[in-house]
Amino acid sequence: MDFGSEDRRIRAMLVGGGLYPPTSFYHRERKRRSRVQVAIAVLVLLAGILLICYPFVSNVLNQLEQDKVSDNQQLAVEQLGPEDLSAQKQAALDYNKRLFAGSVRVVDPFDTGDYVPGNAEYEQVLNLAGDGVMGRLVIPKIDVDLPIYHYTNDAVLGHGVGHVVQTSLPIGGVASHCVLAGHTGLPTARIFEQLDRLAVDDWFVIQVLGENHAYRVTKTEVVLPEEVASLAIEPGKDLVTLVTCTPYGVNSHRLLVHAERCEVPSEWDNGSETVVRSVSPLAAIPGPPIWVWSLAGAGIALVIVVVALIVQWRRRRGYGR
Repeated sequence: MDFGSEDRRIRAMLVGGGLYPPTSFYHRERKRRSRVQVAIAVLVLLAGILLICYPFVSNVLNQLEQDKVSDNQQLAVEQLGPEDLSAQKQAALDYNKRLFAGSVRVVDPFDTGDYVPGNAEYEQVLNLAGDGVMGRLVIPKIDVDLPIYHYTNDAVLGHGVGHVVQTSLPIGGVASHCVLAGHTGLPTARIFEQLDRLAVDDWFVIQVLGENHAYRVTKTEVVLPEEVASLAIEPGKDLVTLVTCTPYGVNSHRLLVHAERCEVPSEWDNGSETVVRSVSPLAAIPGPPIWVWSLAGAGIALVIVVVALIVQWRRRRGYGR
């Protein structure tokens, strides 16, 4: 028996008897439902696209903002005369000497409960523009180009690199060990997202007071937060350690990238600085946060496909007619 024909016959009888709305009513109702379904599908699709684009767009905006901060720092340096720059440098070197001579305790930069604030002198030294910026860190291999701020509080680590209190200032000099910290896995900005790609003999540059200080990686290690022995100052050495949390999403350990002062590499002199500043913040963005958001967008897209298939199947079965 053709149930479809029988259904249409019964519907025609009811319409003729005034007990069933006219066919045009169902056409209008079906069109209305289709429009609603299409609107919902479009909104869901847009939501998926926004989820996918969010990390990229947010990182671009953060990088542009940090570039302005670095430019402002450079302008402050250029406005000072040689004597003023020399005085600023000497103040930072004197601070490091007193730090080395004293008894200090290096702390985990990501433990807010173990956070040791600095003092008025710390906040004033290497703070030319009055915005808490000491200098600029450039790591060409992983496209890092960010200002270095005083402290490692949430306000700093949410968008830049922080200097760990009670470690040497990033001014160089013998018997100094500067520790710089940055987050990994932020959905809003790439800070030390790819720090684990650095290996022995890779290099980076710290720009401070108009000078370029280059450091070459000597060792990397993963330690517990309380294991800070390798962050101590070593007499006769000019050291910098970059630190971030690891593994991603767990953050139970710390990745330490140790480096020692070296001659400025020829790659930098041949235009590496210009190359880094021209790199798009969208470039080279592998890493868990991007994958997480991309998978979320893909999941929403899959939902759209499933909904579309269900709607098509219902229409073929004659539902809603």
